[in-house]
Amino acid sequence: MRSSGWPRRVPGLILLLGLAVGGCRGPGPGPSAQGSGAEGPPAPSGARVVPSEGLEADLVAVEAFFDTRPRVERPIRTTGLDGVQGVGALSAEACRACHPAIYDEWRSSIHSQAWIDPQLQGELEKSDNRWLCLSCHTPLLVQHDRWPRGLVDGDVERPIVSANPRFDPALREEGITCTACHLLGDRIGGPGIAQGQAPHPVAVDPRFRSGELCLSCHQASAIYEGKSFICVFDTGREWREGPYDDEGQTCVDCHMPPIERPVGLTGPPRQVRRHWWRGAGIPKIEGRYPPAEANVPGLGLSAEAQGAALSLTLSNANAGHLLPTGDPERWIQIDVTFTDASGGTVGSPFQHRIGQIWEWSTPPRKRSDNRLAPREVRRLSVAIPAGASQASIEASSHRISEDNAGYHGLDGYPRSVGTHHLEVALSPP
Repeated sequence: MRSSGWPRRVPGLILLLGLAVGGCRGPGPGPSAQGSGAEGPPAPSGARVVPSEGLEADLVAVEAFFDTRPRVERPIRTTGLDGVQGVGALSAEACRACHPAIYDEWRSSIHSQAWIDPQLQGELEKSDNRWLCLSCHTPLLVQHDRWPRGLVDGDVERPIVSANPRFDPALREEGITCTACHLLGDRIGGPGIAQGQAPHPVAVDPRFRSGELCLSCHQASAIYEGKSFICVFDTGREWREGPYDDEGQTCVDCHMPPIERPVGLTGPPRQVRRHWWRGAGIPKIEGRYPPAEANVPGLGLSAEAQGAALSLTLSNANAGHLLPTGDPERWIQIDVTFTDASGGTVGSPFQHRIGQIWEWSTPPRKRSDNRLAPREVRRLSVAIPAGASQASIEASSHRISEDNAGYHGLDGYPRSVGTHHLEVALSPP
């Protein structure tokens, strides 16, 4: 096996450049294009394809190029090109033979869908900057169909690429697969469990108990001069600036809750971690998502009538980062409607949006940000209209607007999920 001593990137949840669940965004439809979905961005200027010079020479060129690039753009590099002793293939299917419970959880997670995500695929069609996305969406070098080795005139949308002689298309379909996190050189890494009967070499790495591995992808920020796309994934910074880091709570504590079970098919039960990765609860592919108990909403919501007003209390009750986090288009929405004794709607509906507003110009500019900090409590007062006897409060989490989904051709793509429903009886006037 050929391995590299360079800094390696090991992802947590997802995702680098584009409209994917990561925090990198480019232009969507402007005011003149809302809802049309007909006009896309300019056609890609085109990568310059050069012939392969053979595996070793290609790796030298690719590694030399990545050494000139920021950390957030670097994949795991050459690690794992030849498989792992005792396991063979790098595929999650190989891991499944001994770790079926963990495999099933991973298979339902959005990590396993990081490449096949329709939102990512729609974005990759817009530009030849796709190589920027791959270090998190498909972190293993063998998952890349072509390797970048330079840029034409320094333009990230005009990479110089060559075909990957070890490209594994089936492995690419697995997105953030098991070995993306657990492959450490020529060993399989873990949080400190004894080797026992493992058929492969084992390495103990304390980073599996911290947030360090996750932040390889969930703390990624980059600005590209003269471009209308940026990477703004600040989840790690948000966590470090909040109270949870000071209290010793990491990404793992919330997103990988503990469970007592054997690590594999054999061995005694012990405390291990779920591989669901709790998130916003919005599936990428309908019907393929962890069970509801794996996704406790970050939002806390309560409501009560106080005289002529409905008092809403919103809080970031369960997230150690800003709520929402990640992709700057994500938002949380609170909707309130009032009905009378006969069930008819009275007054005007009330809506409150929690999230960021960006202008996708060149360069992009953030216009506003009212997200909830960890443990922040926010109170809203809504006037109760005359004749109202009942208030219905709905909270929902949103990934992408209807306009931008249409712009990227995402018909039928899951865009949101409901998180709360409250009914409040109102006193008669």
